[in-house]
Amino acid sequence: MQNLRRGIRTGVATPIAAVIVLVGATLWFVDVMSRPGSDGPVSLFRHGATTAYSFVDDAGGEIRVGGAGEQRPRPTASTAKVIAALTVLERMPLARGEDGPTLTMTEVDADRYREYAARGGSAVALGAGQEFTEYEMLVGMLLPSANNLADTLAVWAFGSLDDYRTAANALVRSLGMTSTTVGTDASGFSPTTKSTARDLTVLAAAALRNPVVAEIVAREEAVLPGVGVVRNTNWLLGRPGVVGLKTGTTDEAGGVFLFAAKVGAAGRLVVGAVQGEGRSADDAIDRASRLLDEIESAAS
Repeated sequence: MQNLRRGIRTGVATPIAAVIVLVGATLWFVDVMSRPGSDGPVSLFRHGATTAYSFVDDAGGEIRVGGAGEQRPRPTASTAKVIAALTVLERMPLARGEDGPTLTMTEVDADRYREYAARGGSAVALGAGQEFTEYEMLVGMLLPSANNLADTLAVWAFGSLDDYRTAANALVRSLGMTSTTVGTDASGFSPTTKSTARDLTVLAAAALRNPVVAEIVAREEAVLPGVGVVRNTNWLLGRPGVVGLKTGTTDEAGGVFLFAAKVGAAGRLVVGAVQGEGRSADDAIDRASRLLDEIESAAS
């Protein structure tokens, strides 16, 4: 009888243990394969990334879309700063090589820095009384992706983030970005700014048409007064042919990346976007790199 009870316990415990091991292994696999740089199936973490690209010299303006998900508006993360740069430059234009007006930081701007830093957002440290030119502010928001500088610059140009939002939404409509809505900030840290990979490809093309934005996003690093060297978050610039553009990462958006590169023997300029890839911009850049390989192969 004792042997019978022991056999029953063993017979019940064994499948339970097997289930526990299987569940644990599955959770481990999902975590590992969805980490940045894992090259694993990011759909285990998100519902699937979307991609889009177009050739700038394509007379028909065809945008080729792809990826696992449908083209529906999603948070843009820091790629919204490209919208901010174009909107500010429409209001306060600069020619290439110009610095523009000098902005003196206030205590409100210092508080904005501290708030973004406390929330884990990318930010450039500054204090009241510190000075930056308009061009330097654009560099700070586009290279190290400073959320605080994006909001400060938008408020400087338009008086408030509400007025900036009105102007930015008018700008994206003028570009034909019909699925894009600019939300409560200029930085993209808030998930209220949403777009699609198709619309972000339109944005990338518009960015390259602006000589000041195009020059900044092609730089690997710059020096800001009182800050020091700031580096571009777009590490794909080391790849031959790549000439920009902009990264983005938030918990809600995952990895987002706008890219621009010259491909094929003719050096055709292609722009595109990866949206909702993995957990960070690194994942989106990896996806864009593979996409560029495919585009390069087809263009050769």
